[in-house]
Amino acid sequence: MMRASNEPPQSRVEPHANLIEGTAVSASLLCLVHCLALPLLLLLLPGIVGLFAQSAAFHYGALALIAPTALAAFSLGYRRHRAVLPVLLGLTGIVCLVIALLPGTGERIELWCTVAGSLILVAGHGMNWRLRSHAR
Repeated sequence: MMRASNEPPQSRVEPHANLIEGTAVSASLLCLVHCLALPLLLLLLPGIVGLFAQSAAFHYGALALIAPTALAAFSLGYRRHRAVLPVLLGLTGIVCLVIALLPGTGERIELWCTVAGSLILVAGHGMNWRLRSHAR
């Protein structure tokens, strides 16, 4: 079976880069699902969900997972494809998530910054993954 001429050989795509990118995009998607599903979960399970989902520790823990994996994924991608846009999207997404956790940030701003940051990160990871897999 022949592969299309524009696809890179499998040996050229770094397996550890796929793992890092997959972890980073999964963490970003988890953050997005958490933020979008939270209002529904709070209606369905107010006692249990309120203890975990609203805690500051969850948000700091999520950022502690998201930021380093995203930075590693975008760094590996940039070294391979040299495109700046995915890196800028990634940094913008991380900055949005950090802003959401700043003291004094209102609930609305926190929600909007978290959702926007997660969506921007997911877009950046998608672009990074695609460019990295097609780089020669």
